[in-house]
Amino acid sequence: MTTNIAINRGSEWRKWDLHIHTPLSICQDYGGDSEEVWENFITSLEQLPHDVKVIGITDYYFIDGYEKIMEYKFKGRLSNIFKIFPILEFRIDTFGSGNENKLQKINLHILFNIDENDIVNELKTIREEFIDQIKISSLETHITKKLSKENFISIAGNLQAGFNSLIPSTKEVLNIIRSGTWKNKVFLFLGYKEWSNLEKNQQIKPLKEDLYSKVGAFFSSNANNVEKNQQWLNEFGNKRLLHSLDIHNFNDLKKENYCCHTWIKADPTFEGLKQIIYEPTERVKIQENKPEEKSGYQVIDRIKIYHQDFQEKKENEETIQEYKTIFLNPNLNTIIGGRSTGKSILLGAIAKKLNSDKEVKSDNPEYSQYIDKIVSEMKIFWKDGDESSTRDIEYFPQSYMYQLAKDSNELNKLVENIITQDINKKTKIEAYQAFSSDNNSEIIEDINKLFKTKASIDNIQKSITEIGDEEGIIKEKEKLSKDLENLKTKIQITEKEWSSYSNLKDEYDKNNHSIQEIEQQKISLSALKSISIINDITHNFINLTEDIREKVNTIFSDLKQKYSEEWKEQIQAILLEKEAEIVRIKERNESIEKKESYLKGKSVIDSNQQYKEKEEKYKTENSKLEKITELKKQKAEYEKHINSLKNSIIENSKKYYTELQQMQNELSVSSGKLKITATINTDFSKYKDILYSSINQQGVQGKQIIEKSIKTTQQLFDDMSNMFELLLSDSITLKGGYDNQKLIKELLGTNFFNISYEIEYDTDKFKAMSEGKKAFIILMLLLDFSNKQCPILIDQPEDDLDNRAIYNELVTYIKNKKKERQIIIVTHNSNIVIGADSELVIVSNQQGVNSPNRNNKKFDYIFGSIESSMEKDNTISEILYSQGIRQHICEILEGGETAFKNREKKYGF
Repeated sequence: MTTNIAINRGSEWRKWDLHIHTPLSICQDYGGDSEEVWENFITSLEQLPHDVKVIGITDYYFIDGYEKIMEYKFKGRLSNIFKIFPILEFRIDTFGSGNENKLQKINLHILFNIDENDIVNELKTIREEFIDQIKISSLETHITKKLSKENFISIAGNLQAGFNSLIPSTKEVLNIIRSGTWKNKVFLFLGYKEWSNLEKNQQIKPLKEDLYSKVGAFFSSNANNVEKNQQWLNEFGNKRLLHSLDIHNFNDLKKENYCCHTWIKADPTFEGLKQIIYEPTERVKIQENKPEEKSGYQVIDRIKIYHQDFQEKKENEETIQEYKTIFLNPNLNTIIGGRSTGKSILLGAIAKKLNSDKEVKSDNPEYSQYIDKIVSEMKIFWKDGDESSTRDIEYFPQSYMYQLAKDSNELNKLVENIITQDINKKTKIEAYQAFSSDNNSEIIEDINKLFKTKASIDNIQKSITEIGDEEGIIKEKEKLSKDLENLKTKIQITEKEWSSYSNLKDEYDKNNHSIQEIEQQKISLSALKSISIINDITHNFINLTEDIREKVNTIFSDLKQKYSEEWKEQIQAILLEKEAEIVRIKERNESIEKKESYLKGKSVIDSNQQYKEKEEKYKTENSKLEKITELKKQKAEYEKHINSLKNSIIENSKKYYTELQQMQNELSVSSGKLKITATINTDFSKYKDILYSSINQQGVQGKQIIEKSIKTTQQLFDDMSNMFELLLSDSITLKGGYDNQKLIKELLGTNFFNISYEIEYDTDKFKAMSEGKKAFIILMLLLDFSNKQCPILIDQPEDDLDNRAIYNELVTYIKNKKKERQIIIVTHNSNIVIGADSELVIVSNQQGVNSPNRNNKKFDYIFGSIESSMEKDNTISEILYSQGIRQHICEILEGGETAFKNREKKYGF
């Protein structure tokens, strides 16, 4: 009878309880060994938690209990248990003394590997070539007494007394185990508690170490201190501490009391058990819940292919379905086979069925069409029971990492995608992009304002020139003032009356001038009413969810309307104030016009034609001078505004850089030894290209500008400022199609800065790495910085690597990554399969003269764990079924046998 597992997914996590005594054990409290007791015992085993798939029947010295259980098993009982091991428990008596001491209380457990298809002969061999070869004790008087229940009774009076007082020689037991009969057929355990309690002196230590060296693992019934005890056990080596209650009664088998925390990831076979020696930290977990459990929607459960090249007949009650089913493991699945045996076809078809965005051998249309045909005739089922072709996977075709490492643009896209997976980093990048756009608009707007203001200054200067020479006007005004003084002596008016008139006249003229100024201000104020005082910032809302975006939009719109209306109201209030001021000034002038001194003075002057003419000329020249003064004042304000605009433009052009500086460190990420560091890149060539395309280089100045060396950011800023001044002063000859304003916009408005990323692994810079190592780093980038938990499909990653050191790193990497995500890899490298401890190996074969498939299918696959072993059977013609998975690995993969040996020697076994 062989282990019967309906679905083979390779090495799976199962609970192994290897310390259960039967009603036939010398020490037990089941209440005898009647049929009723046995029925209750078998029923209790059938009701063990569903995760318990392997048990060890552990009775003292004798195998009768195991034999009885297997009778039930052969009759169809215990179908919930995949494997039942026979284990004999011995007490250690290293000193050969009959006295009670701690050494005698240490228990040695011997697990036997037997062929259940030949169980009668196997049990006979255990009895005759092991149990019957052991003396009942090491005492001289018992030299002819073999280990048996009858001898226990005859020597001590009853079985229990014989068990308590007589201990077989441990040395003899171990010598028999080392004989050829039992080579590779037993697995030894020690009881941890008793072994750890050995006297901790130097005399006992060698004995303790010797006992440790002879076994493969330890047992403990204490679930609470397993981790602490394992740490102490690690001081001696790498052997694992397994948990079991050491069941002797029905009470421990009850659902509410039963406890076993030992999970082993292996086939439920003897070879499966041995994996805890070769991979002690990976294959055993002591915990309550199933280890490395992944979400059902993130794990492919099985694949069914209906294409005729894969067909395999399976009958059920109603129909004959023709398909090939391949079951997958949640962890690492490796697909191996010779050349053109359907490895990449299977992987590519899975990828394409699940809508991978990467082509499967895009350079081979015929191959792609064949894959498409298979895809149309296959189904993929997920662990949660769903059949879906829309769920996400990550697929990396052959040479994908190598090609990506060579394409700097694609590599940059990859890194940017990695960075923007972090919502905070993505928000910062998008905020900078929005800032860059807004900053450009602000710079362009300021440049337009600057040139508009500059034009206004030019117009003012032109107006000043048109009014006349200021110095000449001042001299003319002084001359007219003297003439008026001379004429005033001839006018019939007293000094007092003249003084009163002059004061009123000055006030009257000033009032008229004020009215003119206020009217000008009213025009400017009215224009302000139509200007929006709140900039549109809605582009900053893009990262908000729709419901929040609607709320923020409403708040912004309401505030914008509120403050826009308030702005207009406040401006209107100022306009009304100015209207009232004009009315008051006009009223004052009207009162002046009615004053007697003003009327008399005006009448005298109006009657003196010469004085009147001189006064008009004086007023004209004075008005010119006032106008020039006003224009110069305006010009000074405009020049001040230009300086402010220039400073703003320069500062804003630098902000492209300073804003990046502030966020630079926040964009860097790391994972273990792998780091992505954000750096600021300055595009000097872009700046030079603008100069080259716009500046006339026929003159010395143009050539000097173009040839000037700019290698640092500060040099760039300095040159931009210098060019700004030269262009504003119209000191550079430009090519046709360019003017000063346009070039300033390009030089000062363009963002010459961007973030680039430097990749570093264990202090090695990406650019300095070999092509093979770059490919490995790309794989790490693709996976380490991904938030995805979906399956990973990789086609022959080792093809991209170029040295053994990177192979080893890849193996370690895959070994860790498979715990987080399901991985399916096509490989021809034995280190990936064996070194990464592949849970499931899929062996592929294409029908051939020397490699026939079952039913002559074109493509066939078998699958199982690396511990699935069967020596080649030449009587089986179908090549896949003629030997075990281990043998296929050794035959197909170069270095496979060596890889197995290295794995098994890793911890000195």
